Amino acid sequence: MNSYIDKHIATVRRQISADINDKTADNIVRKFLAFHLADKNSSSFQDYYFLTLTNEDYFLTSSTFFREFKKRYSLQGIDNGYLDRLENDKQNILSLLQTDNLTDLYFDYFAKANIKHGSTTVDKDLGSFFAKLVHTFKPADYCALDNPIKNYFGLQRESFFIAFSIISSAYKLWATDNKKLFEDIKNQFENIDSKHSIRHDRVTDLKLLDLIYWSKANICYWS
Repeated sequence: MNSYIDKHIATVRRQISADINDKTADNIVRKFLAFHLADKNSSSFQDYYFLTLTNEDYFLTSSTFFREFKKRYSLQGIDNGYLDRLENDKQNILSLLQTDNLTDLYFDYFAKANIKHGSTTVDKDLGSFFAKLVHTFKPADYCALDNPIKNYFGLQRESFFIAFSIISSAYKLWATDNKKLFEDIKNQFENIDSKHSIRHDRVTDLKLLDLIYWSKANICYWS
């Protein structure tokens, strides 16, 4: 199993290197990262993102954390009963995050979430919800994966949990191997942010790659 995962990680790293290199760096900043400064929805979202980032006190004291989280991340098809369950179990959820027990977190709360659908209930995999929550509290270790990025890297047939692990590992390894290039991109991004829309001091490598690949996978332009 490890060799299988490792091969996928290597494939994703090769794709990142093909996409992000000395020849494409300027274009990445001007198009994919600049988008998040110019787009009102994305710019507004970043305020919320940095408010909640690793903010355990806010997580525990807000009585509507998960309702707001669902709304801000545009997570669809999730009923209030499920959100209430998460709200009531916040202390346990945080404990699982703090101990990096992501397997139990995923399977206990997100793999087969019981969601109301009309007059019935269905079991639904809320992998994107899971990934975004984990990234909120572990932004240097895990990406905020969504399905378009999962599909972009050719992982359509993999479970969300496996794809999340693969891409998070690939992001970290690629960023470590390309420190100078990535630092240059970060500096260029900060330089074009004249309105200081982004808390650049709090942008992790995985956050920056998420911003780049969100633009790539959701807006679908790379030239």
